[in-house]
Amino acid sequence: MPNRGPVSERALARTYSSPSYSDAYETVEEYRRVMSYASRYPNKGSSAVASNFDLPRGRVRPWIEHTSIPDPVRAIDTAREYGWLEADLGSPTFGALSTLVANVFSGGSIAESNYTPTFALNHRGEDSHVIDALDLAGIEYDVLERDGRADEARPTSDGRVLGRVLSVLGAPVGSKADQHLTLPSYLDSAPRDVREQFALSYLENRAVEHEQKDTLTIREARNRQYLTDLSNLLDSVIDGRVELGEENIVISAEAARSLGTVR
Repeated sequence: MPNRGPVSERALARTYSSPSYSDAYETVEEYRRVMSYASRYPNKGSSAVASNFDLPRGRVRPWIEHTSIPDPVRAIDTAREYGWLEADLGSPTFGALSTLVANVFSGGSIAESNYTPTFALNHRGEDSHVIDALDLAGIEYDVLERDGRADEARPTSDGRVLGRVLSVLGAPVGSKADQHLTLPSYLDSAPRDVREQFALSYLENRAVEHEQKDTLTIREARNRQYLTDLSNLLDSVIDGRVELGEENIVISAEAARSLGTVR
């Protein structure tokens, strides 16, 4: 089934590895062919179905007996149930996903081992934008208190699929310190309100206000092109001054307030 949003079935499937194919989406296509054939010929056993497609019976039999579904197929079905595959750039669901992407960049992470995302809450606590985004995306979560560190929101259901969806949209997987970061490409064509929300979420997580100064500062140990692109994004949606220095992005307090950022 085709989808119209930026998250495609193929891209989501390719976040998995396949023991049989170099492209995990081929597993999806194979599974669908086999199951379609089996539904048309319900009297044929797994051996006959496997022979028809020249596949190992051991692979086909669990599918037909409904004891096994390939992980990429299950992920696609799950993402479709949440509406993530159908979400276009202007939909509220996509806006929620984009906010979660912004929070991975600025205050969260996606585990490299299993794609589970975690989101650090900012100074607003449970009023952080990421909480609203999780609710709008339909994901259940727990808020975990951490001594001496920011509390975290962690999905309690389907988090691994959510993490893969966010990675397809451009969120980094694993340690950000070890990566050459690039802002998501969808921001180039996203509606202004989506870009504004991305910027606001980033500011709420990363901007620091200095006493007796009228500026907010984002200090990121990131590659220069990433900082340039981030500065340009902020400048494009904020009514006010945004300046990129050697290591800092400086936003005037007036500019930050134009997005509703309040310290």
